[in-house]
Amino acid sequence: MTEHFILPDRLDSSAAPLLVSALRDRIGQPLVLDAGRVEVIGALAFEVMISAARQWAADGQSLTICRPSARFSAACQTLGLNRDAPFSSAGNPAGQEGAFDK
Repeated sequence: MTEHFILPDRLDSSAAPLLVSALRDRIGQPLVLDAGRVEVIGALAFEVMISAARQWAADGQSLTICRPSARFSAACQTLGLNRDAPFSSAGNPAGQEGAFDK
């Protein structure tokens, strides 16, 4: 069964460690991140989510975004990410580990 996790309205650098913890608790199962309430999001939070997407892909699980808010979508555009699937092209450069790597 796919779990839905509602992202908080503020995902700045101070919220990134909490996001890491919340996502780690959900490793190993399909996950949908509901971005409908996001009003503030920074590059560090995107980095956390991209790292999580790599982990989910390595585990053969899906990690997707639903209901991206206008601010979430604008931040994706600013960072050059696809607003509907910001993790779709998240490759792992050789030798780089993310927050979710085992």
